[in-house]
Amino acid sequence: MKLTKYEQEMLDGEHGEMRQKALQVLCDLGEYEGAEEFVEVTLCHSDNAVYMGEAAAAFVEYLGDSGVKLAVPTTTNACSLDMDKWAEQGFEPKIADAIRRMEAAHAKMGAIPTWTCAPYQSCVQPVFGQQIVSAESNVICYYNSVIGARTNRYAGPLELLGGIAGRVPYFGLHVKENRYAEGLVKLSDEIKPEWFNDDSLYALIAYAYGSIVGNRVWAIEGMPKRFRKESLRDFSATAASSGGIALYHMVGVTPEAQTVDMAFNGKRPKEVEEINLKSLCDAEKQLNNPEVKNVDMILLGCPHFSYDDCQQVLRLLDGRRVSENIEVNITVGRDTADRMMDDGIYNELLLSGIKVYKEGCALEIRAKKRGIKTLMSNSGKFGTYSFGLTGIQPVFGSLSECIETAVSGELVREDKPWRE
Repeated sequence: MKLTKYEQEMLDGEHGEMRQKALQVLCDLGEYEGAEEFVEVTLCHSDNAVYMGEAAAAFVEYLGDSGVKLAVPTTTNACSLDMDKWAEQGFEPKIADAIRRMEAAHAKMGAIPTWTCAPYQSCVQPVFGQQIVSAESNVICYYNSVIGARTNRYAGPLELLGGIAGRVPYFGLHVKENRYAEGLVKLSDEIKPEWFNDDSLYALIAYAYGSIVGNRVWAIEGMPKRFRKESLRDFSATAASSGGIALYHMVGVTPEAQTVDMAFNGKRPKEVEEINLKSLCDAEKQLNNPEVKNVDMILLGCPHFSYDDCQQVLRLLDGRRVSENIEVNITVGRDTADRMMDDGIYNELLLSGIKVYKEGCALEIRAKKRGIKTLMSNSGKFGTYSFGLTGIQPVFGSLSECIETAVSGELVREDKPWRE
């Protein structure tokens, strides 16, 4: 690879041993991918906070103890648990201790303690065209697609090494020419505009879209032009989990696809597919467990719920309390929790019987240890990953269905056009 003077100095160890090691790894990656040079990055999102065993904690501690400082602003992803309520969540003391060690290691390196899998809802986020390095599938998909920043689908620890070096190999989605769409998914006329008032529709379309596209760059046409940012978050998260998607183009919505022509750089789609009523039905069958009759727990916040999401929960509750027969958990980022505590929303949710947790990942739920056998969520991402991580296939439903189930104490299923 062609190196700048500063990059060669890093590789020669003139800027410290840890930057040297980071660049050595990134050089290997670049040579493997056929990159000819590096590109400077100006933001990093670290996904080195979930406890995946002692090796994960030891690696981050090793970096923190080395004295190296991150070269760019770096946000921290969700960890495994609420750092203040870990015992209530059923976590072992050794895991809580490991998380605190990982938190301290990130602090030593100068990371911004966001502790959220939705940093775009926090204090720091990139801008259009900005070269960044990010892990966490939904963050990557949202940053690339909704904001138009540029990152590949990195996995820890590569993104953290990129944050230390301040650059990554110039390949993949860092390169403009690789970001144009190859194929097109169209929504069938069977899918009516008024259906989009139901928040679960976005996850179902995203699941079907990811199943078609895989890890390719495609566009989707026929979506409404006005969105809650939370709907785009949920679309990004589900598409990135049902497929390996790092970038999608939503025609008329996302910045690199204001028109079909723009998304394809003036070329014709190589393939065209359709999402229709059957696609939605099939997607829900994949996400939903039809055998569940009684729900033990409802999990909301995968990715982390926003401040507006929590307000929506209170509106749906309309002063009612949740049933004692069902535990309801909402997971949020640290910034969101602080804001909710300041204006009273946090306490309102607690008084309604809902438990609010910050910083952790809903998918890390200690279900079996706590005797939980059935789960419900409005998250397409949770529905995709839950069985593999918890051994439980959850019920999938809209936020309204989740809240009505929570209040009534019995599973509530609404009539929907795509349900048989």
